[in-house]
Amino acid sequence: MDIAIITGASSGLGREFARHIAGRYQRIDEIWLIARRRERLEALASELASSTHAALRVVPLDLADSSSYGRLGKLLAGTKPVIRVLVNNAGYEREGLLRDMKPTDMLAMIDLNVKGVTMVNRVCLPYMSRGSFEIVTGSVSAFAPMPWQAVYGASKAYVRSLVFAIREEERPRGVNIMLLSPGNMDTEMNVRGSGGGKIGMLPYLDLAGTIKRSLSLAERGCGEYTPMTFYKAYRLAAKIVPATLMAQLTRLNSGGTNGRGL
Repeated sequence: MDIAIITGASSGLGREFARHIAGRYQRIDEIWLIARRRERLEALASELASSTHAALRVVPLDLADSSSYGRLGKLLAGTKPVIRVLVNNAGYEREGLLRDMKPTDMLAMIDLNVKGVTMVNRVCLPYMSRGSFEIVTGSVSAFAPMPWQAVYGASKAYVRSLVFAIREEERPRGVNIMLLSPGNMDTEMNVRGSGGGKIGMLPYLDLAGTIKRSLSLAERGCGEYTPMTFYKAYRLAAKIVPATLMAQLTRLNSGGTNGRGL
């Protein structure tokens, strides 16, 4: 049985990925929708039912909770599918001075963005085979240190390093792993017009176009996609300019995100 798995599927980027995957891959037998909120997943499954021949499986899991990986592993072991498409998207963002941040918010970013992304790979990769691909949601915040977004940016820098390493590990098996590094998106975590300071002035991506392009590139074996010329230029600048100077240029001095919405 061939399946697709989308984590963080209940809102934002994950929800849009689920919509596009349902319409794009008609040979998929099941689509697994993973997030914390069952009611949102069930509503999404009802919405997608008319656009796909695949069965839609709602899997309510909090991927910040270590016990979730065991439960996901048991589901996979019981089904023994081939994961053809994996969107590893669950994430959490908060901004502010590190000394002022709530420890619960800091740990949630580490648990979901670092531990969650890592363990989803550990659980799912054994069920992927030649021709399968994974898209991992990173961030342009990984390109350089970002004061007022220190923990989030560092967590995404970890994701960036992880993806490029396991991409090489999986290459001989014909499994492609691609890092998607988006900038501003009009989602529940970053509503257009709600951001203050520098982050509110950055350009917003075309969400539907970003997802279509991401899927197309991942299918063709691409290793990284940073949408929009502005963010591509920022990635290049971060490679050239010393990190200490970049940290002075990227400091946010304000919040502006709404936190966890997945």
